[in-house]
Amino acid sequence: MISLALYRRVSGKKLAEKGMATLAKVSVILGHTQLLLGLILYFVLPWFELLTDPEVEVMANATIRFFAVEHISVNILGIALLTVGHSKFKKNPDSEGKDKAVLIYYGLGLLLILSRIPWDRLFTEIAL
Repeated sequence: MISLALYRRVSGKKLAEKGMATLAKVSVILGHTQLLLGLILYFVLPWFELLTDPEVEVMANATIRFFAVEHISVNILGIALLTVGHSKFKKNPDSEGKDKAVLIYYGLGLLLILSRIPWDRLFTEIAL
């Protein structure tokens, strides 16, 4: 979606207005679904007991801090940016404004979400 908005912005063509609206809606729906699943997993996984244990120093352990604080807060902020971008996309009457909203808000939201994916631990078991 971001690449389509960038292409439309650079080329000046007004193509796929309906497609952009559909992609914007699907992106927000998928983002909120991912957030809901992530929040469910956040509170259901066994490692959550570490966060509630008074003897464990969450901020002292980088792995626990990443998942307890950084991962969840930045991803919620990223989904919030997607939501704001979708709202601005819908309210904007011209295609230039729609593309600008997509590039700014969806781009920043995607950047934030991608920055908090544990790439180094993605396919390995996390040892706490």
